[in-house]
Amino acid sequence: MKKSLTIFICLLFVACNSNNDVVLASFEVYCEMVANGAKPIALSPPYAPTEADALQSQFETIATSQGLKIYRENEFPETSLFPKEGTEGKSVFIIYKEAARLTQYEQLKKDASTANLNTMDLARRLGRLLGYDALGINNLLMSNLEYKSYASFGIEQQTTHFYYEDVPKAIDFYSRILGFENDSENQFQISENVFIKINPTSEEHPAKQAKSTAIAFLTDQLPAWYAHVQKEGVEIKYTYKPSEGGPHDGFVAIDPEGYLLEFEEFKQHPENELFMAALALAPKVETTIKGLSFYASITWTYHQDMLRQERFYNEDLGFQLVADQGWTKIYQTSASGFIGLVDEKRGMENYADNKAVELEWKVKDLSALEKYLNLSGTEFYGTMVGPERYAYRFR
Repeated sequence: MKKSLTIFICLLFVACNSNNDVVLASFEVYCEMVANGAKPIALSPPYAPTEADALQSQFETIATSQGLKIYRENEFPETSLFPKEGTEGKSVFIIYKEAARLTQYEQLKKDASTANLNTMDLARRLGRLLGYDALGINNLLMSNLEYKSYASFGIEQQTTHFYYEDVPKAIDFYSRILGFENDSENQFQISENVFIKINPTSEEHPAKQAKSTAIAFLTDQLPAWYAHVQKEGVEIKYTYKPSEGGPHDGFVAIDPEGYLLEFEEFKQHPENELFMAALALAPKVETTIKGLSFYASITWTYHQDMLRQERFYNEDLGFQLVADQGWTKIYQTSASGFIGLVDEKRGMENYADNKAVELEWKVKDLSALEKYLNLSGTEFYGTMVGPERYAYRFR
């Protein structure tokens, strides 16, 4: 019995020492992330005041060795990003490099004391200060609140709706010339879970309506596709001029009623690294044109207020940003479907209030989405209109 007690005391001593080593090692990792610019600031775990007293000098030594400073916060502000009970009555050490970052935190804390403490904006502001991307912030909010993004209901399929005066001619173009399979409802498959649907013009989408959209077909067979569309006499807006070292190559054709069709291949490039990883998982879908295929698609939409539109995609829709080209932002919406937001000042098309395009996403559980929106006070009829009057359908 005495021997067992001795062993227990020794193990407890080792465990305590090991735990302290783990705490210091973890703090060193937080410091390294701030020192290397991976995070604007970092937070230590919350500690009881006595624990914080014991750790503070060691934390200061570690921070100083990496050219950083720490600030002990004993009244961490309440937001929707973290549960209140996690920090209440505890101390958190803020690790920072530039004085402006601490000021940024202090401004946030001041605003938190005078505003509604559970506002989403305040929580997102703290998340950005901690270096989280929009998706990471959404995930934290969804774990603490009843909030959900549209993407969290699972997007299984993306369909882009175009509108035509001469529907038979459009059907012939997409089926015979581009080789897409028609599912009998004039819906053509581009890639594994991405479609384009041919619709007749209507009162809502009349003839000659501004497009304010384009669609990209992604392929690794650009020379062959270029030869094919030239052979078929398809009108070309921008010719195929491959370049070395650029982020992408391609050419732009025009369909029978003026929609721009971009045949494109993206390449390894600093702005495409996450995008290329997503594309690597997309299987090729063969067309009826012998030997020719596509593996993904981007629907481009054109905007005057890019920041507003990005916020809508980041926060409300909740899609992953996979490529940032400065004046274009590409979001992954389904396994092989993407939406590209384009600054209309530099894009191929112009912004228009009324446009000849609608976007549709099939979700895994539409009833769950409807229930959530009804509970949150949003009237939902399967379609919503987002910023700058783009229409989005869910089914």
